[in-house]
Amino acid sequence: MNGFLVELPVELRIAIAQRTGNRPDGESEWIAEAVREKLSADSELEALERRAARGDREAFLRVLSKAPAAPPIPGDERPPSSDPSP
Repeated sequence: MNGFLVELPVELRIAIAQRTGNRPDGESEWIAEAVREKLSADSELEALERRAARGDREAFLRVLSKAPAAPPIPGDERPPSSDPSP
């Protein structure tokens, strides 16, 4: 494994030390895993953004218009929300 110097704020260093305890290389392993998870999450987000960019709202609305208008099945109602957006 290659060395990589990362400067962290004190509060992050303390939190990482608390999570890893006194395990040898615990902090390095924990940080490496955190970076792997972040890279994976970024890749997933990029894939979703690419897929969303291919979306066609008009095609979606055409498909949706084929569904019959019916009240929700009991238990499937949308809960009241303070957010005015759909």
